[in-house]
Amino acid sequence: MRPACYLLPQRAVLTSSKVLVGSVPGLDEKIRDCLPGHQLTFVRTMHEAISALRHDGFQLVVIELEFDESRMLELLQYVRSLPAYREVPVVCVHAEQLNLSEAAMKNIDVAVKALGGMAFLDLGDGAINYSHDCSVLGHAAAASGLAS
Repeated sequence: MRPACYLLPQRAVLTSSKVLVGSVPGLDEKIRDCLPGHQLTFVRTMHEAISALRHDGFQLVVIELEFDESRMLELLQYVRSLPAYREVPVVCVHAEQLNLSEAAMKNIDVAVKALGGMAFLDLGDGAINYSHDCSVLGHAAAASGLAS
């Protein structure tokens, strides 16, 4: 499992990463803001996600808590079951208007990490650490798009 923050090598050349985003439509703009310049493919259902994962080589997977009626953990498990995606970073996010307690956020983060995800980030409108969490997502994409 990769660390939550990445230090980029001094001579690294950043390239655009292919990112699969499993989310509800309301999250699209936030993801675009956090991942400018990356090739984003948005999917809304498990069927669309499975199809995309079989045909495209993604370098990062982002899954929102409310994806396809709260199937975030199911998609995370599916991604980790695919040999081609065992080392690909998976970041789970929360961005809806749900008011999750700090304890709930921490418990979901533990579950995400136990299933092989990198982190569970809060991209909600009132998120205290929005800038930091958006930055972590951006670093994950940048690190996955490194070319030497």
